[in-house]
Amino acid sequence: MKIGRPQLIDEVNKGQILKLLREEGPISRAEIARRLGLSRPTVSTHIRELIKEGLVYEVGKGKSSKGRKGILLKYNAKYGYFLAGDIEGSIMRFAISDLCGEILYEKVLSLNELREKNMMQPEKLVEIMKTFVYENKINSEHIKVISIGIAGIIEEGKLIFAPNLPEWNHTPLKSLIETGFPNTFIILENDVNMAVMGEFWKGAGKGHKNIVYMNLSTGIGAGIMIDEKLYEGANKFAGEIAYMVLGNRHDEYPGLEYTPLGALEWVVSGIRIIEKAKSIDPKYNLIEKIFEDYNKVYEITELINKVSEYLAKAVVNIVSILDPEVIIVGGIVGKFLNILLSKMQPVIEYYLPIPVKIIPSALYPKTVIYGAIYKAINHYHTKPVIV
Repeated sequence: MKIGRPQLIDEVNKGQILKLLREEGPISRAEIARRLGLSRPTVSTHIRELIKEGLVYEVGKGKSSKGRKGILLKYNAKYGYFLAGDIEGSIMRFAISDLCGEILYEKVLSLNELREKNMMQPEKLVEIMKTFVYENKINSEHIKVISIGIAGIIEEGKLIFAPNLPEWNHTPLKSLIETGFPNTFIILENDVNMAVMGEFWKGAGKGHKNIVYMNLSTGIGAGIMIDEKLYEGANKFAGEIAYMVLGNRHDEYPGLEYTPLGALEWVVSGIRIIEKAKSIDPKYNLIEKIFEDYNKVYEITELINKVSEYLAKAVVNIVSILDPEVIIVGGIVGKFLNILLSKMQPVIEYYLPIPVKIIPSALYPKTVIYGAIYKAINHYHTKPVIV
């Protein structure tokens, strides 16, 4: 379908009005006209249409030092909803937000518990999401965008490879979700890519243009933003630091024929830290317990120091190639960044001639959720221009 020039101009103007109301409302028609450089009749016509559509409503009169007070207008953030998801190695986290991105409802599910209930088949995902929507008394028809971050490699709506979600490898997830939500736009993205967008929008990356987000969790990965844009690489493999090689001793890493984990992931991921700690004492079944005994149990201290050294060298490589303004660290292991940094910093300073800003996530554990909402907002509020 081709959009004629007058209609295209109308759509652009309405989009600008909605953006202004969404970000700075409530404001009057006169103020909208002044701020956007549009005529008052044009603004009044568009506002009338937007009120009829349900996207805008009047909220009373504003203050005025002289003359008639203008009626204030507000964007209707409850006109629809976004469903955001974070599916990683150990949990599923879901949130429903309004159209301005305010989180209204949340739910967290354990993957192990879902496996015990035989609910980890890919087709069960739709059932889980529909139940969440229904529990909060929302009509699924009002979900405008579903935006999900997944710990894996995604191509054209298909989950190609997810080492910690073996049941889902090679699954056409987008098509499956569309069967349950046929009128909803679906976004699937790598979880750390979502995370870096979340930190850029609402977290520790706010105000920065060049960011690397390192996720240290069950697995590991990085999201990259260059000049405020997500960088994914030619094969959407950029940021897969799990496969970074830091040494030349093959006996330290068994290889992909033996494990789906990458070389760096093999030595610093949460799942491997727990495995090594349990070989010291079976009581170490949680990351929190392991870090609690740092500087108390010699073997645990040595383990964490070695992890810190590997992470420091990974940071050196990242900075040497990308030179970001800031490296943000999140994830269950990243929660203990203060301990890790005490050993990382000397190694980084030994190898690099420039300072590196490394800070904790400001949004953990909802980093991916905020990124998913950010991506949903960008899609929903940016209409494609067809000429």
